Amino acid sequence: MQIISAILVALIATCSTWWFSHTITRTWLYPLWSGFLVGIVMGQPIEGMMIGAAINLPYVGFITAGGSMPGNPMFAGPVGTALALVSGLDAATATTVGVILGSVAILTWNAYMTLNTFWVHMADKAVENGNLGMVRFFNYVPSFFVSLLFNGVPAFLVVVYGSGFGDWLQNFPQFVVDAFIVIGALMPALGIGMLLNYIGKTKLIPFFFAGFFMTIYFNLGTMAIAVLAVITGLAIYNFSKPTTHGGTE
Repeated sequence: MQIISAILVALIATCSTWWFSHTITRTWLYPLWSGFLVGIVMGQPIEGMMIGAAINLPYVGFITAGGSMPGNPMFAGPVGTALALVSGLDAATATTVGVILGSVAILTWNAYMTLNTFWVHMADKAVENGNLGMVRFFNYVPSFFVSLLFNGVPAFLVVVYGSGFGDWLQNFPQFVVDAFIVIGALMPALGIGMLLNYIGKTKLIPFFFAGFFMTIYFNLGTMAIAVLAVITGLAIYNFSKPTTHGGTE
């Protein structure tokens, strides 16, 4: 059973980076989704979703510019969640471990992108020969196996051999373990801070604080605030639309 879970987790980690899966849904990018899927195949969907959400928070303000990335959430999400589940890490520690994995995995991302350039040249040659079937092949198939090598194989090994990681971490000096917990608790604030850096505009920031105060003082849930935000957005859009000369739309 563990081997089956390891294979499924490996496929999730592979698809998180494999570009073709992103044409189906871009949510593969985010640890919230990939962590939830990992939790399902490992029989712990709630724990997987909670850990995936915790790992996702530092990447809330995540963007890629020109192919460069400050971290690799596509690796940190599934692999970090799998490692946390098999080794019994709490969400805060899992966040720290996940972000560390994502930072190290920038190297695997660069290797993935570099190797995939070879298939582009082969596809160009196939175009010159008028072989459209091979063009499709070089666009879809090789990149899957490259992602499998750099993402799927580590994820598989984590599920099979990662159960002792929690015990190994606990053998560290207590101040090191405490540092992991503190850093993990601070990481979400960093992600939210990065997000505010994008949305912290004069016209938008009042809505952010309005949502915050509704949560704290009116005890409204996320869904209620989301519905209210949609209604407010539609109202602002409709009232800001230009009207006809007759005064009506």
